[in-house]
Amino acid sequence: MSQSMSAENSTHRLGTLESHLLELLRDGRYHAIEELLAEASEFSWGQLFIVMDNLSRSGMVELRRKGFTYWLRKAEPRGAANVSHPHR
Repeated sequence: MSQSMSAENSTHRLGTLESHLLELLRDGRYHAIEELLAEASEFSWGQLFIVMDNLSRSGMVELRRKGFTYWLRKAEPRGAANVSHPHR
């Protein structure tokens, strides 16, 4: 397999992981990275972290760290927090 085909497959896999991760986060609660790794066991910790970081930087998910554990949840749409929680 050529390097370009390998890179293309890697990018496709990360896109698949991104979709899979967003699906796992659809319930809106925080999930520990270990929980997400168990649900997406075909991906490595590094692959998961890259996707988590990219989604966090784009504002699609909220990434928090408490102690040695990373927590992730799907971000609320902008303006939704003010509508659903008027006293914040």
